[in-house]
Formats: sequence, C-alpha cells, structure tokens
Amino acid sequence: MFRGVLESAKEFKKVVDTVATLLDEICFEVDEEGVKAAAMDPSHVALVSLEIPRLAFEEYEADSHEIGIDLEAFKKVMNRAKSKDKLILELDEDKNKLNVIFENTGKRKFSLALLDISSSSVKVPDIEYPNVIMIKGDAFKEALKDADLFSDYVILKVDEEKFVVHAKSDLNESEAVFEKDSSAIISLDVKEAAKSAFNLDYLMDMVKGISKGDIVKIYLGNDMPVKIEYSLAGVNLTFLLAPRIEG
Repeated sequence: MFRGVLESAKEFKKVVDTVATLLDEICFEVDEEGVKAAAMDPSHVALVSLEIPRLAFEEYEADSHEIGIDLEAFKKVMNRAKSKDKLILELDEDKNKLNVIFENTGKRKFSLALLDISSSSVKVPDIEYPNVIMIKGDAFKEALKDADLFSDYVILKVDEEKFVVHAKSDLNESEAVFEKDSSAIISLDVKEAAKSAFNLDYLMDMVKGISKGDIVKIYLGNDMPVKIEYSLAGVNLTFLLAPRIEG
C-alpha cells in the first residue's frame, strides 16, 4: 500500500511543474522511508532526482512499490490545486492507478493510470567536485534570466573571491558577478578556479520552481557536469547537466 498526505497541494505543484519541464515520465520508488525518483531527460543531457522524506508528509503509510507516472497528466491535475488544498496521494493496486486527491471543504479525486517503467537503472553519479557555491536562489535565477537576453548558453565561473554568470552573443553580453562577501552568497567553498559552459534553457528549467528565500547549492568544476541542489515544499531536488563542449 501507499498513502501520503502533504499539507499544501499548491506548493507541491511547483515541484511537479519543475520536474515536468525536463521529463515526460517518472517512476516513484516508494517504501517506508519515503518517496524517491531519478530519471534522465529524453535527450540524455540532464538528470533529475527527487526525494520526499517520510517526515515531509503529515501522514504516511507505505510498503515497497514502483509507481510510474505520466508527468504531463500529473501536471494537468496539479494545476487544479487551490491555495488551501491538502494533497493526498494513494495507490489503488486493484485498478493500477494513483489517486490524487485535493482535500479542503470537500474532496476532489483524480485517478492517474500507472505506466510500466522502472527507475532501477538511473542513479545520481557520485562525483567529487572541487567547488561548492551556496547562493540565494532568486539571485541565481535572475542572473540566468539576464543571460537569456543574449544567448542560448551560459558560462559559470568561480574562484576564491567570486562566482560569475556570463553570457554573450556576437554583439552583446551580460555578466552577473557575486563577490564572496555579497548578500547573495551564503558560502563559497573553492579548491580550484573553474569555468564551464551550459545550455541555458536546461538551467532555467531546473530553477523554475525557486522563489525568494530558497537557497541553491551549485557544484562546479572544469568541464564537469554542474550539479544543482535545493529544497522545494519539503522535497529535495537534485539536477545534473552535462557541460556544453565548445567546438
């Protein structure tokens, strides 16, 4: 069985919206410890991982299951969430469906057919990174929006004194510089200066759900995949994006 109750359907909607921009489908691995999932995007450029610990739920009961879901359908359902709705997720094993229930003055139930997909082959690789940047999420998000004015890729640079988000086209460029002691930087743990280029659309999709007050961890090395971590509505999100190779 599986049944989990989350306090805010509207907040969890942000998680589904963010993940659904990168993935078409996902397999939730459910057990007594909580819910987790990991999947590659269709082009195999980005990896998305999420973890919802048991403590994030108001109520939680589960044994082991793999629950495959069409994210476009899940997103459509979550778009119907109202601001004070609770979210109840429960597995109907007899009908092979996931029930998505919004509870407020009454109950509204949607039943999503389960997909036959497995997550067993997808794991977040254990990569040693030389640098970790902790930055206010809205500051990083705005820097990416600036970069999007002129380019379809962005260069992330870090050294002991600053973190830089840089983009350029043939004629124009933008640069956001976050000094180590700036209000946007929480911490800068740098072992070696690094610079890598990344697809901007993917990065903007990864930070879609971030709002003011959220803190983002960015793991960066030279020509390594960038790893981005943050929490949203009690859900721990991790993204990996392959670097853009300059030709």
